Amino acid sequence: MKLKKTIYLVRHGMTAYNEDDLLQGRIDLPLSDRGKKEAKLLSETLKHENIDVIFHSPLKRAKQTAEIVNQYHNLELKEIACFTEIDMGDWEGQYYFDLIKKNKEFHRTWFTDPEVSIPGGESFCQVYARVKPGVAEVLACENSSILIAGHAAANRGILGALLNMKPQPARLFRMKNGAYSKLLVYKNGENFRTVVDSWNNSTHLEALA
Repeated sequence: MKLKKTIYLVRHGMTAYNEDDLLQGRIDLPLSDRGKKEAKLLSETLKHENIDVIFHSPLKRAKQTAEIVNQYHNLELKEIACFTEIDMGDWEGQYYFDLIKKNKEFHRTWFTDPEVSIPGGESFCQVYARVKPGVAEVLACENSSILIAGHAAANRGILGALLNMKPQPARLFRMKNGAYSKLLVYKNGENFRTVVDSWNNSTHLEALA
């Protein structure tokens, strides 16, 4: 097998909602001051990587993170709409732990069954299916060193698609704000095979603890 692509999968820096444990989903918030610092530390960590192209979700927090990382690479940023975050529907803007207390049974069902949709929003299976065309676009591009700036749930879908996993185990991979993962994509004939070189790298954020 031949190494064809190295993918740096990044989660955006924090927003005010992240800091307050509020669910944001499609709510289009910019990075908070802390989030900008996280993205800056991430950019310092990745500045010597020979990145060829940067893809990002259309939401402000992901685009800003991509822009901050890009200060050392000066690349044209490319937006992929299907990499946007999960639609949290009726849960958007609410405190996560309050929701769990008020909806224990539904939350348990939603967390264990990826086909169950958030009221007024998406299921994880829908997210998983939605990101697949974007993953295909990334794999088809001519670039070999790629950064994707995305979101918690959407990045899990991207990981699942790259590893050809079923949705439920894919949704169990945690990624911190401002963290990155490194995925190696090999090609054997017409088939791609992805290896996780590292996941949820966040040591660069320790200065903010």
